[in-house]
Amino acid sequence: MTPESVLNVVFLPSTVSPESLTEDTVIVVDVLRATTTIISALANGASKVLPQPSIEAAREVYASMNGDALLGGERQGQIVDGFTNGNSPVEYTSDVVADKTVILATTNGTVAMEHCRQAKQILIGAMVNIQAVAEAVLHESKVTVMCSGTDRIITSEDILFAGAMIDRICSLRKSAGIDPGKVTDTAMIAVNHWKQTKAEVENGKPLADFFRTARGGINLVRIGLDHDIVFAAQIDSLPHVPKLCQESWSIKL
Repeated sequence: MTPESVLNVVFLPSTVSPESLTEDTVIVVDVLRATTTIISALANGASKVLPQPSIEAAREVYASMNGDALLGGERQGQIVDGFTNGNSPVEYTSDVVADKTVILATTNGTVAMEHCRQAKQILIGAMVNIQAVAEAVLHESKVTVMCSGTDRIITSEDILFAGAMIDRICSLRKSAGIDPGKVTDTAMIAVNHWKQTKAEVENGKPLADFFRTARGGINLVRIGLDHDIVFAAQIDSLPHVPKLCQESWSIKL
């Protein structure tokens, strides 16, 4: 840990240059649903996930593997025509993904990962693994939470995760006698958003209810995928920290 450690939140990938992330450990989040789905797939035994920035790129990678993989992805929340899987965390069960490679192309999350190629390291976060990721970055000097957004628009669920993550990191560092470091303005906005929401959750309102009224959640409810929202709202349900290796461009535990 250094005196100049920084905790930062980026609301949308387009607001920062890839070159500005070279010293950062970046936590990419797309709560609804890409990062939640990736964590679920790996927790259920997938050997790795290959995130792709486009449908075309995913198809090319799939073809190069002679079909020895699962091809997953979505557009407007729905499974892509010709793909074997969509982008639902509940469909990547152990009987479906065990020991298999998952090629995944989503509208927002996998695109955000592409934007972070020059980062020091890339971790995959969602509500389901906040504690595990917070512990993993405890001693990292510069931590940035990269919110994916929805269709290049800021989304509340990603900001909530970012706030919860920064809040958790600060708490862990204080408990360990470590200076939390500088918390940027955007990070503080996210933390305040999370604390307001957390107070309501502690008073009995389900976190899933907040997701249902967010931009990404509204669409999922409309197309009958509320079960994905419920899954994504389970805080700390999966103790895994997927890491995206920039050299192989593959995500593993």
